[in-house]
Amino acid sequence: MMQKPVSATAQKILTCATEWFAAHGYEGAVMDDLAGHCGVNKASLYYHFQDKRTLYERCLTLLYQAVVDQVLAAVAARRTPKTRLSAYVSAFADAALGHPAMPTTLMREFASGGKGLPVTAREQMQRMLTCLKQILAEGRRQLGWRTTDPLVVHMMVVGALSFHITSAPMRAAIRPDPSDGAKDPSHAAMVAEVNRLLLRALQA
Repeated sequence: MMQKPVSATAQKILTCATEWFAAHGYEGAVMDDLAGHCGVNKASLYYHFQDKRTLYERCLTLLYQAVVDQVLAAVAARRTPKTRLSAYVSAFADAALGHPAMPTTLMREFASGGKGLPVTAREQMQRMLTCLKQILAEGRRQLGWRTTDPLVVHMMVVGALSFHITSAPMRAAIRPDPSDGAKDPSHAAMVAEVNRLLLRALQA
């Protein structure tokens, strides 16, 4: 079944509303303010998306799908368990950095226990988890990787990288102590370290 084409106004609302939900959360996004941010009247919001819950679901589902599609495409282009796992981590990090509303909304939902996370958005993350399960199973069969809980590994990767991306402004405001020699890891350094630690933990 083909989806109905999205009008230019609906697409504009989706883009602006995604930014607004990321900045204010679902509960904090007042429809009057959201309409003003989108440059449309409130009636237009309801015409295109019925209500706030429907709009939130549509925004997050499309947002998460864009990130997950990028991850799955990167993994599919690799052939060995090691390179597929590396692609899983790196592609998620890069896709989340390129779609900053994704880790922001995800961290908000983490904090609230996921009670507001739409099922359709959660299903997108499930696609990622299924991909990871396959990678880990391949690693056990071909390379003798340790048996691990895929959900735990998934949470370690997604949680750590999402936190690193969303906490950048907070870390930038912290004046480092030059005496301890610690450096705030760059995006590339964070990805490399997550990959290194994960692979080291899996190898028997």
